[in-house]
Amino acid sequence: MALTADDLVDVLIACSGGEIDGLAADRESAGLAEIVLLLRHAQPMFAATVLSAWQAEDSELSPALLLELDMARTRVDYYRSVDASLTSKLPDLISISGLEIADLYPSGLTRNMIDLDYVAAVESDLWQACDQLIRHGWELETATFCYFGGSPQIMVSLTRQHEDPYQLPYGVEIATYYAAGNYGAIRPLMHLRAQWRAPAVKNILMLLYERYEQPYRARDLVDGALLFGSLRGDELAVLHDAVHTLSLGVQYCELVELTGRAGLGPLPAWPGTRWATSTLRARRLAQGAGYFLRPLAGTGRQLQRRMMTGDLGHAEEIAWDAVQRRLAVPQAISGGMLAFGLPLDCPAPQVTSAVLSRRGRLAWADTPIGRFLLTIGDFVSQEDVDELAVPDAASSPDARLSEYCRGSAGGRPMNVPVNRRA
Repeated sequence: MALTADDLVDVLIACSGGEIDGLAADRESAGLAEIVLLLRHAQPMFAATVLSAWQAEDSELSPALLLELDMARTRVDYYRSVDASLTSKLPDLISISGLEIADLYPSGLTRNMIDLDYVAAVESDLWQACDQLIRHGWELETATFCYFGGSPQIMVSLTRQHEDPYQLPYGVEIATYYAAGNYGAIRPLMHLRAQWRAPAVKNILMLLYERYEQPYRARDLVDGALLFGSLRGDELAVLHDAVHTLSLGVQYCELVELTGRAGLGPLPAWPGTRWATSTLRARRLAQGAGYFLRPLAGTGRQLQRRMMTGDLGHAEEIAWDAVQRRLAVPQAISGGMLAFGLPLDCPAPQVTSAVLSRRGRLAWADTPIGRFLLTIGDFVSQEDVDELAVPDAASSPDARLSEYCRGSAGGRPMNVPVNRRA
């Protein structure tokens, strides 16, 4: 698929809405400077792609823009070396998006990449991958823990300082699952059927799941068009089957509509006569009815999601603070919420898999790479950090959170108060 700089600017306009009414109306007189300002303001993840297209078409770029483009390309090259090292030792580690999509970009065009994402086929692979990265200078940033599929699920985030301290650090995220869903009707995705693992099918599904984290961006539309263009044989039929099974038809239709509006289509339409989007909406509504059976956990899921995306309003911040005070970590995890893990500065526990525990007001996770203090919100107290950072401080837990979650289908309350904001 050929992509010109004008094509990419059209995509930028389609995704930027009212912020660029003037530019959309007067494309001919718009200079590079106006478009760069728009990229900075509205779609920074798309900047490297537009800059690389201009360079490929011999447009004159300033030294600063050339340096920015060079840094983006250097970052991708570094990630290629990290990926080669990880997958050579852990061949079952599954790459998500990232380099697989970057390889589809036309020659000369650059895809901006913030981090690498992987799914570990088994939990032991996750810890081995983390250990390998740590041995090569990476540091634990955080981890998230949740409970579905009958066991704790984990995502670990690691970072490494960039050579230029003014650049974003490098990042890697490794999880035991593909997607957490939307805390409601869209269920978590732990495994992919064999026929869904084709790179194009897998990455389109991940793109649809990411719609629950944020609206489609300009880079997403280009990614989607290139991924659809790389489908081969019966992969389109396989994709439609997966989208139907996972109730992602609404997100599929939105992606197709936006991509067409941006001039990158037409993409294959959703087979509406067979799987109507109204039917999918009804099924999702029925699946999400459990929200009303556990109102505190259900409210917590929605507020936590908005907290993670930075969308909490003033009234919601007050409600979120109240939920955190009333909802203990065991309740939260069993109700489908995430527990965020702050790595503690203490020796790694002698365990071979994640063990989630609680004692009084405290909840923590012992893992082969370290101990994490757990919270459902965006704060912890220094008192709790100090208490659990002592090597033997967690030697006598009241209970294992995984045991509680496994036996709490009814969501019985736990008398474990959540510590208030320090």
